[in-house]
Amino acid sequence: MINTQLRKKYVPNLQKLQGICSRNYGLLIRLLPIEYESEHCWDIEINESLQFHLQVESKTPYTETMRITQRNLVVPKYMATEIEFRVYHDAQMVEVISFQKQTRFRQNYAYPNPLLRQRDEKVQVNALLKDWLNLVSHQQEKLTGESRLLTPAI
Repeated sequence: MINTQLRKKYVPNLQKLQGICSRNYGLLIRLLPIEYESEHCWDIEINESLQFHLQVESKTPYTETMRITQRNLVVPKYMATEIEFRVYHDAQMVEVISFQKQTRFRQNYAYPNPLLRQRDEKVQVNALLKDWLNLVSHQQEKLTGESRLLTPAI
């Protein structure tokens, strides 16, 4: 028997994506020190086996590019988390531009596709960054009593 039902077309939820990106901006701004320069970096330790490195890749008056890399000797390098994101100060948004060396996320993908990306991959990688920022923010407050990263890594 042939299935006559048509699959419902995926329609991207732009409002949801913008909400996540705006939330990411608020979390990141709360976390970063008030003043910092390009090339500054911070080592962030969640626990003994979960450590990250946050680095400012580039900084201009309205945008910044930052990279999070997982630092762990137990996890193989190809499995370590790596997220690159752009901070838009004028729009007050943070958007993931690279995740695990994959770039140029589209608003939606046909499924299945050759890269095995989910239909809402862009929303999912930005939601992952939101979860990471929440985790770091809570951990930072728990360990130091401060919500900001205070000392850059050397």
